[in-house]
Amino acid sequence: MSLIGKNRAIFSYNNNDRHKSNFMYKDFEKTKSYNTSFVDAKFIGTSLRAAHMMFCDFSRCVFQGVDFVGTNLRGSKFIDASFRDCIFVATVLDRTNFKNATFENCYFVGAGIKAAKNFPEESEGLCVLSSQPAQESVSMELRQVIEELRENDIVRRSNTLHLKKGGINTLTLMILKKEYTEEELLHYLPMLPRLVSTRFYTVSYLKMLLKKVAKASII
Repeated sequence: MSLIGKNRAIFSYNNNDRHKSNFMYKDFEKTKSYNTSFVDAKFIGTSLRAAHMMFCDFSRCVFQGVDFVGTNLRGSKFIDASFRDCIFVATVLDRTNFKNATFENCYFVGAGIKAAKNFPEESEGLCVLSSQPAQESVSMELRQVIEELRENDIVRRSNTLHLKKGGINTLTLMILKKEYTEEELLHYLPMLPRLVSTRFYTVSYLKMLLKKVAKASII
């Protein structure tokens, strides 16, 4: 299942109680939530791209395969929350509280972690980068394959492989190369258009598509 639609009104919560909610594969892009309790909620494969979720309580929440890209989390609490396969890019973390939060295979890129509270100084499950890997780190062969994928509207609009002004999402490639060799990516990526029929917005969904491609290639 992919993310569908722009639910800015549906998924914007102000002074609300949404504890124990299940937000699997929901699209919070550009939504605005304030002072809302999401305690014990689940966010699986969720896009929080450009969402404003300020002074909210995410204590004991589960985040898996979630993209926090350009997300404003000012003053929110993630006490005892768990994060797995999550991406934080240019995220506002001013006074964001991560007390006792756990991280597994998570990436923070230009996320201003120094402004956060109780952010772990060291963790095997964290990769903290000041900026995206250099564009030059992508080989010409792989760059050509990704450029050709711009012709697919769904893949391009997902922003998982492509950036504005002709850039390539090098963080995504860095993550994918943990699971696939460059030769495999050169073989699998061109097959993506055969599988996509509805919009998606997270790297976790892209990885799921690649798993399907890889499985079909073995059979």
